[in-house]
Amino acid sequence: MKILLVAAEVAPIVKLGGLGDVIGSLPKALEKLGTNVDVIAPFFPFAKIDNIKLYKSIEINVPYGGENYLVNVYNTKLPDSNVDVILLQNSRFFGGHSGTWKLSNEQELESFSFFDRSVVEFIKSKFNTYDLIHCNDWHTGLISHILEDELSATRPATLFTVHNLMYQGVGEPVIARNVGIVPGVHALIDWDIADGDLNLVQQGVTSSDYINTVSLTYSKEILTPEYGGGLHEILQAREGRLTGILNGLDYSLFPRGYSSTNWKTKKPEYKKKLAEKLNLSQSTNKPIFAFVGRLDSYQKGLDLTYGAIPHIIEKGGQFILLGDGDEAWKQKFVEMSQNKTYVQDFSAQLKFDLELAKMVYAGSDFLIVPSKYEPCGLIQMIAMWYGSLPIVRATGGLKDSVKEGFNGFLFDKYDVGDLNGAIDKAFLVYGGKEMQEMIFRAISEDFSWEKSAMQYNELYKKIIQLRLENI
Repeated sequence: MKILLVAAEVAPIVKLGGLGDVIGSLPKALEKLGTNVDVIAPFFPFAKIDNIKLYKSIEINVPYGGENYLVNVYNTKLPDSNVDVILLQNSRFFGGHSGTWKLSNEQELESFSFFDRSVVEFIKSKFNTYDLIHCNDWHTGLISHILEDELSATRPATLFTVHNLMYQGVGEPVIARNVGIVPGVHALIDWDIADGDLNLVQQGVTSSDYINTVSLTYSKEILTPEYGGGLHEILQAREGRLTGILNGLDYSLFPRGYSSTNWKTKKPEYKKKLAEKLNLSQSTNKPIFAFVGRLDSYQKGLDLTYGAIPHIIEKGGQFILLGDGDEAWKQKFVEMSQNKTYVQDFSAQLKFDLELAKMVYAGSDFLIVPSKYEPCGLIQMIAMWYGSLPIVRATGGLKDSVKEGFNGFLFDKYDVGDLNGAIDKAFLVYGGKEMQEMIFRAISEDFSWEKSAMQYNELYKKIIQLRLENI
């Protein structure tokens, strides 16, 4: 079984966000299972190649927009593995990317639709030897369709993974023609562009052999109007070919100075250092609650967090907020942290700081994740690894990984009252035997990639067999 994993990024070589971490970890776990997996991504100028062996293997000609473009194909290995990484280089389409998502929507769609066309040309150059092409998110949404056009019955099986349905890659219908798909003879394309635009996630969902998301609960949530991003009816039609596999966590990225056997003596030391560093009042009787993450005004529950902070401090707790993002919300949190009533018990660290994040995980007692939706979420897994009990909304991967009263706390409604109710339960167990038992169970959880890789391995086999049966 030979798999090609296709994505916009692969950490640590090309990393833009959480997707890169997934693509950098899953193939290594698959390799340990004996699965032959390659990874392919664009070769952006910001790629970190200083400490890897990189060589140019071939050149391919890629037709796009009525012209042919030369793409240089480079090969390397994923660090600490034997996984082949293929990087596609073209200065016209990939050269302007600086390492942030600050390209215009039109530029991004042009870049990644060209990438999709290039991936298909690469597959053809390898004599179509892959059994399955695993596509990830909207950046790869046209690959299955182009493969069907180009290779028909001989094409590999395809899997399309939705990491976050709210990012769909919507643009002008000319994108289809640019990659060689002619409107008027393709029902899926014609149906999509009838409203005046082309949706790359919709194309991935409708043209792939199978679809999955990054948690089982999220795979069910996206069938509803609330979470479906306008595609719920299309997803409902494909429910028989839709599943969810919870992402794993690469624990090597999160070293800690204690374990399930000695955390009782070690973790208080980290709590003290954290309070000192952030100028919080020193009191062992005060529980520290924290929020770590992107300050996303829509997804991450910032309004609930803002509403819960006074409740926490009034009940005798402390709060740390660490993250960067929405400027208006940053200003609101700064103003709250400067309130004389809160200044000794609330620290707003408005920046991205990985090392400080590790200190917060290690030193906090509870970590809140009040997301409106959360396809998978890794924050709650990291928190448990460090013995900080997560308080999460029961949605997506949060619901699949946190068990009420066992390794954390859950609340259902997207409502500050519901969140405060879960916080009150945390106060009730704080410092007692029940909390110690919960921390032991949390710190002993195993969310490593091995389990997820086994599930992907079985899913690959299933999809390949389905493809063979339907040819």
